[in-house]
Amino acid sequence: MATAASTSSADSDTECSVCHELFKNPKLLPCAHVLCRHCLLSWLASNPEALCPLCRGAIADPKEKSKTKGWEEVVDALPDDVAMTALVESTRVLSQDHVCGGCKTAAVSICLNCNDMMCKSCSDLHTNFSATRHHKVEDLSSMTAEELAASQPDHCSVHTCKPCELFCPTHGAAICHLCASAKHRACPDLTELAEAADKSREELSQMVTSLLTEEQQLEEAVAELERHLEATEKVVQEAVAEIDRTCDKLENSVKECRRRLKKMTLDAKAKVKDTVLAVKVTLLDHRGRLTSHRRVADRTTRGTNNRGMCDVTRALRDRVKDILVTCGQRRADLKSVSMVTLTIDAAVVARIEKELSALGQVKVKPVSIGTRQQQDWRFHTNHGKNIVLSNDGLTAERVKDYYNGIVVADQPMVPDVLYEVQLDNVDKQFIVHLPCGVVLTDPDHLRLPGTAYYGWGSEAVVISHAVFNRGHKENNNLNKATHGLPEGTRVGVMVTTKAELHLWVNGSDRGVIATTVPTPCFAFFDLRDTYNKASVLPPRHVD
Repeated sequence: MATAASTSSADSDTECSVCHELFKNPKLLPCAHVLCRHCLLSWLASNPEALCPLCRGAIADPKEKSKTKGWEEVVDALPDDVAMTALVESTRVLSQDHVCGGCKTAAVSICLNCNDMMCKSCSDLHTNFSATRHHKVEDLSSMTAEELAASQPDHCSVHTCKPCELFCPTHGAAICHLCASAKHRACPDLTELAEAADKSREELSQMVTSLLTEEQQLEEAVAELERHLEATEKVVQEAVAEIDRTCDKLENSVKECRRRLKKMTLDAKAKVKDTVLAVKVTLLDHRGRLTSHRRVADRTTRGTNNRGMCDVTRALRDRVKDILVTCGQRRADLKSVSMVTLTIDAAVVARIEKELSALGQVKVKPVSIGTRQQQDWRFHTNHGKNIVLSNDGLTAERVKDYYNGIVVADQPMVPDVLYEVQLDNVDKQFIVHLPCGVVLTDPDHLRLPGTAYYGWGSEAVVISHAVFNRGHKENNNLNKATHGLPEGTRVGVMVTTKAELHLWVNGSDRGVIATTVPTPCFAFFDLRDTYNKASVLPPRHVD
């Protein structure tokens, strides 16, 4: 009996998802899924929208049916999956009882030329007969369906007893020498089939590499979207909690305001979530197409003969080019993803009902997802009066005095993403601390002090000569890490998903500045005293 190991690797690939039997006349759909010809015809007859039953991708334009007598011409125009056909036949052969065809005893080997199973005695005779001594006989116990399919001889489709030894690029066909003399005499550039197969194999390998690379990038993009959804959920939860804390102080007079702000926040969350999920669905759909085509190309490379290799290469070439272009376009959709921010104006609370309509603001701001290598944050245009921005907001320079040099990020921090600057110009005349940290107010509405060296009240978490956590001075030895920084130093801050604010210097995590840091928050750096100039570095996700 055939062993499970001999066919298990191909079982799932060789069964039609409609009839759940081995493929018969398998057809390769535009989405790279495979169906039996008769199953495809039956499916189209009962589903005139002509969508793939597995991924709902378009099989054909339904209008095509009106141009023919039925779906037959549409289906027959689809390429045959010759690699699958060979794999199915090999699976069928290996699934049979392992019985010698000559003496009906247990078979131990198989002839790759004849597909006949043989016992040891018959195998020895087979390799000694003059007619079959050049046949390749392999151990049956270690033979896989893919190996058997790939080892099949290339027979001419016209002269079936003749081997295919040539390839005609003009007709895209593998031919024998008789065909070359009779029907392809005028065709230029006839090449050896083995040479053409080598080129096809190389092209298919490149396809697999390109598709796999795109597939991995899409998987990473989907993972980024998942992390973004988690961050959005956390931001919204904290925003709702902040709304509750503020409204509780104002008792009944702010109940209506609380309801309004919650609704704005949750609506913004829903908008972000809908956008993210829509982009995610698109990416998963294209990842499916990438995976399907990669599998076809990979399977063909490993499990078909030379002629099949050429046929599948021709069938996939333009598709793969189109898919790779489309995937690039789909990744551009990531730029449409946004993040929810909530702003609570503390000054409004003191004025109570008079200013309730301006108590909070919920915004959906665009953020860059899946582009970690891009400089996708800049210095906000609200900066210290002695600061001049250049390089499209990526460089800040204090042009006079020693104060009024605060710069703030133009977008809220994403959890577990490091926001860094590089100190480009440091005056060695003084050795001082570089104040940095996060502000809790949107830079659009932020009032900047001359320096953050002595803290920044309740609006910020600052590390300079000490740590000032929303106005409270705390003991923390990390202040030593910001003292006397030389030119070229990289300084950054990062808020984790646990709401911990970390200080980073030259790519090293120096520790936790503060805990329970509210969000949204914005990174800031105070270019005071000796620190004259700094440049934005690309944000970096830290696992």
